Amino acid sequence: MQSSNREVVERFFAASERGDWDAVATMLDEGMVMEWPQSGERFRGRDNAVAAMRSQRVRPEVVGERRLIGSGDVWVVMVPLRYGTDLYHYVAVLEVEGGRIRRGTGFFGAPFPAQDYRAKYADKG
Repeated sequence: MQSSNREVVERFFAASERGDWDAVATMLDEGMVMEWPQSGERFRGRDNAVAAMRSQRVRPEVVGERRLIGSGDVWVVMVPLRYGTDLYHYVAVLEVEGGRIRRGTGFFGAPFPAQDYRAKYADKG
């Protein structure tokens, strides 16, 4: 029985959090393309994508709720990650084809201070 695309994405992130790179590899298409636009990096092929994730010197720690939205072949995950002492809000767009992740684009945004001139428009609390 083939897993739903949502289940594939959920299992992918669970395996990534555990550092189970063998499990991660089973969820990636052989022609996987992983991009990190902010650093200008593109990793082509499952082996290169897994090697890039495996080689990170500081492993990210999930420090809040992960949100997963999408349907069909396109899924978006949003999650706060801590790398050492730095906090990033990570957003990934994942494209699933044939029960495997074929393309992933990850964006990392650092928090920034709220501006006083917008305070009257923001939720309090």
